Amino acid sequence: MRGRLATLLALSTLSTACGDDSAFASFETRCGKLPPTHFKVVAVPLTFERDDSQSIEALTAKSGSALATHRTKGLTAAVFGYSADIDLNAVDDRRGSRTCGMPRLRVELSMQPVTVFVASELATESCQHDVTLSHEMKHVEVFRQTLDRAARDLERDLPEAIGGELRHAKNPGELQQRLVVSVRDYLAQFMGERQRLLDEEQAEVDSPEEYARVSNACGH
Repeated sequence: MRGRLATLLALSTLSTACGDDSAFASFETRCGKLPPTHFKVVAVPLTFERDDSQSIEALTAKSGSALATHRTKGLTAAVFGYSADIDLNAVDDRRGSRTCGMPRLRVELSMQPVTVFVASELATESCQHDVTLSHEMKHVEVFRQTLDRAARDLERDLPEAIGGELRHAKNPGELQQRLVVSVRDYLAQFMGERQRLLDEEQAEVDSPEEYARVSNACGH
């Protein structure tokens, strides 16, 4: 198994209004009419590609192991990452040098691309090929479970972590920057922790017992 953490934080879009239907509406009134904060987290359904074209030597190099001490016959590679779209609805009072705003945040979590490799040398060894593939599918399932669990937990935790209250700053640019930094820092922490847990769970799949099963399943 080889997992890599990747992040992409989309720059927020900023919608500002300097007035509303009433030319005499106060700044506070206009702020009170902003759409409420909204958080949405989605997980891209996990799919995977098969690749039986790589040699044991090539897969061992991909795994980061030394060929002299380890021979990698199967490998599952994935990229655990996110993208975030931030829409900030704001009211700007230029004369008073003040801005208020409410964000809408959509986070997309993904493991894509996922590739399951089985060494090309096993093409003529159907038993060992199938046993190796069955082991790699256990890694795929861990990736899938981690993705689904992360999406549920993030959607639950985001409102408290980021906050749904009306935000204030001196100008729209400052308000936007504060929000982007807040979201970026929280998601970096969240994803780093989830990557650590993912690595631990994948290591459990590669237990000595599982290694023995794969090694001895075909009688050699």
